[in-house]
Amino acid sequence: MMNIDDLKSDWQSACQASLSEKELAMMTRVRNHPTLRKLRIKFMTEIVALTAFLFLFYDGLDGAQKPLIVNVLLIISVIIYIINNALSYFHIQNPLVSGNIREALANQARSLKRLAVLSQVSSVVYAAALMLFLTYQTAFTQRKYIILSALIVTFLLLFYYSWITWQRKITNFRQLEADF
Repeated sequence: MMNIDDLKSDWQSACQASLSEKELAMMTRVRNHPTLRKLRIKFMTEIVALTAFLFLFYDGLDGAQKPLIVNVLLIISVIIYIINNALSYFHIQNPLVSGNIREALANQARSLKRLAVLSQVSSVVYAAALMLFLTYQTAFTQRKYIILSALIVTFLLLFYYSWITWQRKITNFRQLEADF
């Protein structure tokens, strides 16, 4: 059992390891949040993968045999997807802060709702352009229809998962706002 003198001694020694204001400011910056670090890694991975895809699709996926409009739609959809992700990341990284916490949480919830819609739309546009590119002038057999069906189901599941993830984030901010 600890006596009062040991407790006082521990309390005194805990205060000696105080952090400077600069260190505290760095710890509380939104940019240093672990969730943002994960988002940054995900975002950079997607950029690298999609950029590699853009460099390889023309030769590797017979883009030269596809009409120019199909290639342009694919390129534009990938660029829109990347830009949307970049804007979303920068918006989340730099939230609008006001003096009123409740108002700031409400604004963040509204912003996340807009970001969710834009994210879903850009994902659907990208998926549709990719499907058009992959299926253009394809002679379908039963096996190819099965593959196409599996791809469509996979895209639908990914859209659903993405939507649920966004809704959880929005609900979290709305709950925080209600708690205040």
